[in-house]
Amino acid sequence: MQKKRYALLLLGTCLLAACSYDSEKAVKNGDVINMNGPIFNFDRFQQFIESVEAEEAASVRIANYSLEGNPTLYNLSFDGSAYDLEIDRSKNKERGDIPRKRNMSCTELVAEERQQLFMYTLEGCEQGDADRSFSLLHILKEQIEDHEH
Repeated sequence: MQKKRYALLLLGTCLLAACSYDSEKAVKNGDVINMNGPIFNFDRFQQFIESVEAEEAASVRIANYSLEGNPTLYNLSFDGSAYDLEIDRSKNKERGDIPRKRNMSCTELVAEERQQLFMYTLEGCEQGDADRSFSLLHILKEQIEDHEH
């Protein structure tokens, strides 16, 4: 009986671990990581921007972590003329009634420099009958050295 309990506990732990997407796994996958302040692998986003500016197809994954450590993944691709964004909340334990995944197409990626941060926003995103913007990434200037716009 005790062996069965141990086996079930081990199986449950393995299943829970498989469902998580911690920052170490995101680093290994080469994701751009936003930890509510620190940004890691920003060079991957810069490479994406350079490809977009050259009108070349490109893709990047951004892993945004809540203060509780729950990830929301942004899978962003550019086909040479338009952007496709998949918002993946499937590994976020606190998503509530929000759908696990959502897709949208957008026409433009806007980089805006403000007093203390850089903002990256997708514009012209199709959401139902309306075009909207989607805030993709905010980065404090102090976190990035030699950041060019």
